[in-house]
Amino acid sequence: MKIAPAFVAKKLVNQLGITDMAPIDIKELIIYHNGMVKESDLKNCDGRLVMKQGRSIVTIDSKIEFEQRKRYVLAHELGHILLHADKEASFTDDDTTLEGYKKGPQEKEANDFAAELLMPRELFEANCEKKKFSPELISELAQKFNTSLTSTVYRFVDLGNHPIATFYSKNKNVQYWKKSADLYYKIPDINKLNVPSDSVANEFYVFNRIYPKKDAIQEITKSTWFELGKYDRDTPMYEFCIVTPLYNSVLSVIWEQ
Repeated sequence: MKIAPAFVAKKLVNQLGITDMAPIDIKELIIYHNGMVKESDLKNCDGRLVMKQGRSIVTIDSKIEFEQRKRYVLAHELGHILLHADKEASFTDDDTTLEGYKKGPQEKEANDFAAELLMPRELFEANCEKKKFSPELISELAQKFNTSLTSTVYRFVDLGNHPIATFYSKNKNVQYWKKSADLYYKIPDINKLNVPSDSVANEFYVFNRIYPKKDAIQEITKSTWFELGKYDRDTPMYEFCIVTPLYNSVLSVIWEQ
């Protein structure tokens, strides 16, 4: 019987007596589990893992700018080490596996492990309680857990106290979307198509526009990203974007008041 990734993450934290993951160096956890970590100029990927005979080598791309992104990549690779140790294998992880839209159970398991390790469910839900959703709340949570804005948004989709939808695009094409279970609007079949022409994401691709924090929230309409039903009104919604120029990618976060 396969053990749930979140359970493995909780077990690790409890075994080591860790009460706050934010200051923990994930490299040390990999070393503790017979692994070594090095940085190198990787091409077309963020991290690479090779496992053989109970030992592991993790290579992380030296071009990654933010430490929080490195932490998530390392936590993802640690997930592979602990969950898939029965395999002599190599894993190459890029935005397709780390953002969660590449198919494959092992990548999803590694992401689930990383999310629970860095942002434990109970603590995350407690820090969302009675707070209004906003880009500032995402920043506050990311600072609390020492995580990237992107990984924090994805965790909020699953555990947050306000329904949101996310659309990940790269090179102007929608690659993947995910929404909260209680956001009931229908999303059209837009994967692999251009981002909507009236979206904030499109402003980046067409005009290279990245809004400053004070203007991060832009008003759109429901029909920008969702399919209107026969009796639906095209009511206002809001979009803010997390732009990663390195990948020419945009994570659009959509919600309504």
